[in-house]
Amino acid sequence: MIIKKMTAWFGALEGKSLELGPGLNVLFAPNESGKSTWCAFLRAMLYGVDTSQRTRQGQQPDKVKYRPWSGSPMSGSMDIDTADGPVTLRRWTERPAQPMQAFSATVTGTDAPVPALTAEDAGRVLTGAPREVFERSAFIHQSGLGLTNDPELEKRFAAIVSAGDEEQSYTEADKRLRSWQRRRRSGRKGAIPETEAEIARVRGELAQTDGAVRALEQMEQELAQAQQEQAELVRRMEAARAEARKKALSDLAAARAEVSGRESDLRQAEDATSRTVDELKGTPFGVMGPDRARQQAQADAETANALAAQADALPGRWPILIPLILGVLLLIAAPFTALTVALLLGGAAMLCLAVGLWFWWRTVEDRRDALLDQRMEILDRYGVQDTDAMTALLEGYVSKCRTAQDAAARVKTAQALLEEARQRQKQAETPVLNGLDFVNGDNEAARASRAVTEGQARLDRLRERRAVAQGQLQAVGDPVVLRSELEELERRHAALLEQESALDLAAETLEQADLGLREKFSPVLAQRAAALFGQLTGGRYDEITLARDLSAKARLAGEAVGWETDYLSQGARDQLYLALRLAVCELVLPERLSCPIILDDALAAFDQARMERALDLLKSMAEKRQVLLFTCHDRESAYLAGDAAVRVQEL
Repeated sequence: MIIKKMTAWFGALEGKSLELGPGLNVLFAPNESGKSTWCAFLRAMLYGVDTSQRTRQGQQPDKVKYRPWSGSPMSGSMDIDTADGPVTLRRWTERPAQPMQAFSATVTGTDAPVPALTAEDAGRVLTGAPREVFERSAFIHQSGLGLTNDPELEKRFAAIVSAGDEEQSYTEADKRLRSWQRRRRSGRKGAIPETEAEIARVRGELAQTDGAVRALEQMEQELAQAQQEQAELVRRMEAARAEARKKALSDLAAARAEVSGRESDLRQAEDATSRTVDELKGTPFGVMGPDRARQQAQADAETANALAAQADALPGRWPILIPLILGVLLLIAAPFTALTVALLLGGAAMLCLAVGLWFWWRTVEDRRDALLDQRMEILDRYGVQDTDAMTALLEGYVSKCRTAQDAAARVKTAQALLEEARQRQKQAETPVLNGLDFVNGDNEAARASRAVTEGQARLDRLRERRAVAQGQLQAVGDPVVLRSELEELERRHAALLEQESALDLAAETLEQADLGLREKFSPVLAQRAAALFGQLTGGRYDEITLARDLSAKARLAGEAVGWETDYLSQGARDQLYLALRLAVCELVLPERLSCPIILDDALAAFDQARMERALDLLKSMAEKRQVLLFTCHDRESAYLAGDAAVRVQEL
């Protein structure tokens, strides 16, 4: 596989592209310019972003650390050449919580998919290694030069020295065996200590069973006797309650009958009152009351009498007759006397006077009629002909008022009696509707109820004691069941001891097998690493030995013993780690897939001589696989200037 071009929206890389070539690619730029970001992006394109990572010891996971600074979603593409032709990988973000989980692999320049490449397996298929092996071999950065063990790497090592089976890992198998051993014997929580504790418990429970059974039998007898006594108390209580209910119902029926009678009395009184009020309303006085009626009748009688007196005081018609008679007499006598003219004039004057008096009298008559009409209106209101009849009518009204007052008093009395009856009915209904009080009081039902309550409390205490005894018996268990359980526990204990012995033997055998594999593999890895280390150091060191955890010792040429890495200089230690990582790449990464080697400032601690030897080694390795060297120095580019086999570019 050869990476040709990468385009990234990843951390500080906002749409930036990087074109690469086969062989050794040296990419230099100052610190903080995105070299490590390009390395992380390349790994993300192959294996995706691990969304399960969490922040630890101040280190941010990739999903947070490389979130684009602009806030745009994380995405990118990578053009590669494979044995089957050119392929373009794309990853993008559809959901913020799962960056770069969307994936496509197509033939470069087309939309034709490459079915063999998926989001989960693209890196493993293209490099021939899972993420764990890739990160411990081809992915080399300054802070991660040291080689650490991993189950996946162990499987690769085992495949090298065995038949090629990559499903076996000593660490995983040993971990499972240790887990099984801990399950069987781990302090007090292992299966064997727990079984031994169970055996001791069951034996103790068997010793306690007989006493618990005898105590329970005694309590059962006491409980049976108490139940008989309680049944008799309940019978007496129920009889007393039935009698109390009967009496309460009888009292309620009597109270309801009394209420019904009082309601009838009230209706009769209200009817009588209504009739009396109707009679009062039919009188001229209405319902104004005796005193006011008397005042009004007296005032109306006085007014009627005053009007009659005024009418009687007006003059009659007799003043008209005198001038009329005198005028007629003078007119009759005028022809018979010498004073004819004078008599005629006098008679005419008398007649004129009589006519004037007649008009005056008509005015007086109209006044008399008006006064008499007013008097008659007053009398008509009372339906009488004179004021004496008004007095008689008033006395009748006063008598009816007294009758109405008596009827109203009877209504109030009936209402009060009805309310008292209703209160008695309510008092009688309360125990019937809400339940009779069979607890308080000194009646037979209450006394019986209290006796039943006390008896029930005694029963409850006995049942509680029995339950405790039963619980104790159940806690210790049935003797037959306990003996059966004990036998089963003893069989299980024996089986666990056999399993423990077998697991100890298996662990010992596994360790011996792992030592055998390492004896086969370690020399291969150590020999190749020593050769590379010798190239990097100019032959100063000629041997490397590896421990089980892949920690190394290096021996100077001509010396008898090797040195721990802590005793090496920083430059020599980095050379040793680089040699180990490159040796692992050669041994565990399939050569046919030519997985690229990525180095991120891996030569930063090297002096000029070490750097030149390392670059020569990388050039030789780049003949078989692509090598990407990211560096913050331009000395590498200066050293490689003019070398046509090397692609040097500044980021």
